[in-house]
Amino acid sequence: MLKAHTTRPPAATARAQQRRFVAFCAEYNRERPHEALHDDTPAEHYRPSPRPMPRRLPALEYPRHTEVRFFSSNGCVSWVNDPLFLTTALAGEYVAFEEIDDDLWTIRFADVVLGRLDARQRRIHPMASLNKVGRSASSAGSAPAHRKTT
Repeated sequence: MLKAHTTRPPAATARAQQRRFVAFCAEYNRERPHEALHDDTPAEHYRPSPRPMPRRLPALEYPRHTEVRFFSSNGCVSWVNDPLFLTTALAGEYVAFEEIDDDLWTIRFADVVLGRLDARQRRIHPMASLNKVGRSASSAGSAPAHRKTT
């Protein structure tokens, strides 16, 4: 319904397209009755959350035995004096490297296992498993409480 009312045919400009979208949202939420709401509008049922959003998320916490590294804007971390590329999606974030064997490291962002680094070959192998460490990935976003780097 949204696509049919706002993009077909597309508006001549991005600004005009935005106006269509805003008008659709206003009608959908404030004017048009919804059967699932007993013919009320969504606006009649909306209540803002009483819980305020924090201005800044708390720091990620990683175990002290891990090495915490910062992802630069190009998606690299410093590894043995050379950049190691992993992903640009984590630019500006901290990740933990946990050594599990000689030159074999598990890489984590919050509680998400990103991969396993074979430092001898400088290769990262994907891993599908998740392990709990610190906060969940959904609450990530700021510097760690401690930094341990080499």
